[in-house]
Amino acid sequence: MFPLPHPALVKRAALLAVLTISLAAPLQAVRAESPAYNLGEPVIALVPVIKQHEKALQLDATQQEQFAEWLKTAPAKRKAAEDKLAETRLQLRQALLQGMGDTSERQAMIADIGKQEAALVAMRAGCVDRMRTLLKPEQFKEVVALYQAGLAKGHAAK
Repeated sequence: MFPLPHPALVKRAALLAVLTISLAAPLQAVRAESPAYNLGEPVIALVPVIKQHEKALQLDATQQEQFAEWLKTAPAKRKAAEDKLAETRLQLRQALLQGMGDTSERQAMIADIGKQEAALVAMRAGCVDRMRTLLKPEQFKEVVALYQAGLAKGHAAK
């Protein structure tokens, strides 16, 4: 048989448990309220939502034509920029693994990555601007609602 712990120890353990639970609950609530974000995700991607719901959005002939033209060029430009950024990151990774210290070359690579990241964010923001001008205000609101519903479900459009 095990001896019973001292009442003061039991009281301390119970107090510690209550404090832990009372501190963890608000943190979990804050975490649940804050949006999940993966750095690999784009800032926003409305084009896949529009493509998926094109019929439901009832795009007119002009909108369909303009959207089709956008799809011919914009995704390829974005993909090229993403590929260049990925290559630059891989070059930095390799340089670091090979022992590159804090040199001006490393700082230049890091600065280049920052510029490329900023260009991609600006590209995505420009895409949103283009979709806002392409769609009627009601259509744009609907696309935003569909996009946000996708985020709430945990699978953002890419």
